[in-house]
Amino acid sequence: MGRVAGKFGKLGPRFPVALKDFTAYAEAPLPAPPAAVDWATGVTAWPMDGNDQYGDCTMAAAAHMIQSWNAQTAEQDTVPTQQQVVAEYFQLSGGQDTGLVEADVLKTWQSGGLWGNTVVAYAPVNVHSLTVLQQAIALFGAVYAGIQVPANAQQQFQAGEPWTLDPGWQRQKIEGGHAIPLLGYDAEWIYAITWGGVQRIAWDWWSTYADEAWAVLAQEYAQAGTVNGIDMAALTADLKQV
Repeated sequence: MGRVAGKFGKLGPRFPVALKDFTAYAEAPLPAPPAAVDWATGVTAWPMDGNDQYGDCTMAAAAHMIQSWNAQTAEQDTVPTQQQVVAEYFQLSGGQDTGLVEADVLKTWQSGGLWGNTVVAYAPVNVHSLTVLQQAIALFGAVYAGIQVPANAQQQFQAGEPWTLDPGWQRQKIEGGHAIPLLGYDAEWIYAITWGGVQRIAWDWWSTYADEAWAVLAQEYAQAGTVNGIDMAALTADLKQV
């Protein structure tokens, strides 16, 4: 039986003026990314987290990142239940199934926390700078991303196929915005989590349909001063203006 695609709920991207691109906070040129990264290993199941009923993909993506960070670091931060993911979604959306802006979710996650988990910092990544995208995934264990989903992507997902630019892709209707965590890549694919499983994404598909990406420093990764070559003092100062 094929997989079942869920709902959409990522609203249009918004980038705070005070927040510079991720690379601006690098104190020196970032190291070349590895040829392949896999941060999904170690997680045995990816819950739907209500995204089959509600447009809470922005919150489900955050919950999945916590799952992966725990596996990477051997920490045991609380992973929210489906009920908690849905409840937090409606708390932030004002009680309506309207979807959310990723930047708003990140601001809440960094300033007040989600489910007892507080990220240290975040910054936007240029979706078309594929090397920087790889660096962010490799350095921080995940990228919080946003895409516009064409109709045939739902069909590909349900058939267990990767997201690729099939013939006639230009005529595909966009069904909605969707939030996904990127947890790995290799020469052929980006590996994302969505609708209860790992989804392969072709690089040219990503370049066509991605509209936002964010490097996120997890509390599990937190250290004083410079973290993985990122000037935390400068980034933290800019986040205070958001």
